[in-house]
Amino acid sequence: MEKIIVHFLLAILLFLTQNWIGSRSYSKGYIRFSLFDSSDEAFSLNYMIKVIGPIVFLIVTVAVLQFFKLELYIDNILNVIYFYIGIRIILIFVYERIFIVNWAIIFSYYISIIILSNIIYYKFISTVTSLLPDFSELKNEIWLLIIIFIYQIGNGSEGRTLPNMYYEPEQAFLPEFKKRKKKYVIKHYKELKSKYDSDINKISNSNDAFNLTIYSILIFENFNRPRIIRFIERIWVRIIKKNVTQGIMQKSSKTVISDLESVKLGTELLFEKYSKLRESKSNNYSVYRRIIKKQCPDKKYIRQVLFISKALIDYDSNGEKYSDIFDEIKSEFSLYDIID
Repeated sequence: MEKIIVHFLLAILLFLTQNWIGSRSYSKGYIRFSLFDSSDEAFSLNYMIKVIGPIVFLIVTVAVLQFFKLELYIDNILNVIYFYIGIRIILIFVYERIFIVNWAIIFSYYISIIILSNIIYYKFISTVTSLLPDFSELKNEIWLLIIIFIYQIGNGSEGRTLPNMYYEPEQAFLPEFKKRKKKYVIKHYKELKSKYDSDINKISNSNDAFNLTIYSILIFENFNRPRIIRFIERIWVRIIKKNVTQGIMQKSSKTVISDLESVKLGTELLFEKYSKLRESKSNNYSVYRRIIKKQCPDKKYIRQVLFISKALIDYDSNGEKYSDIFDEIKSEFSLYDIID
């Protein structure tokens, strides 16, 4: 049992390590899961991090365990890989992204990890008494340099378009949604509208463009804070009895609030901001972007929400009623098209 616990803790460490490496490599072409990404860039980099990364972690972990004479935990060390993959898959379900992720790519990564880790374990780890390098021979290091060189060439030719260019004002453009992501947005739009439409309309006096902005925010907040996470937040606020952001609208409160309460609080706050901007003609510029900024000032957040708004406008057969917000989207992303 002790060995299983150690392997599980190592799997968590692997998970955190992979996330950290991915966050540091994003500007180089590493793909993080997002509604915004339109293409898979830098295949070499993504494959190296997502597949080779766990293998390297496994080898380094075994070497460290050998160094500290902890051979007991090396037996069945493959459990670390299986636990790691299990954590990844469970989180997809926890974050309610079952129908939005690219399962073909995910399984190709996981199958590669399992095959390579088994080969490394049975053909290498189980037959070598010490994995620490022998500095008396340099041939392995030479081959390593060759592999790194080939990798850099491959990644350099594939990663020329940087994913973060979407967030640079002078380079901003609006990529089309991938089909599975568009389905996700429309599905959740219908669900949210059926739950909260009457309450939102009461607050906004049935302002279509404002409501669209609210639903876009709700879709993105739900994407980042699914039901199980919001459930944990409600438990957490009972424990610490301090302000915790809760509900689908992520409003701060010292007491437990429901999704509906958070929607009402958030909508009232944003409609108050909207009304003030409309009353002042000098502030009429970028009204909807300022509303979103009131919810969260992060530039990436604002563009993600506008990105969702564009998909909802395209979905609506009467898109002309959103002409004001569409003009802001055109300005933000340098669009040249018109409302379909």
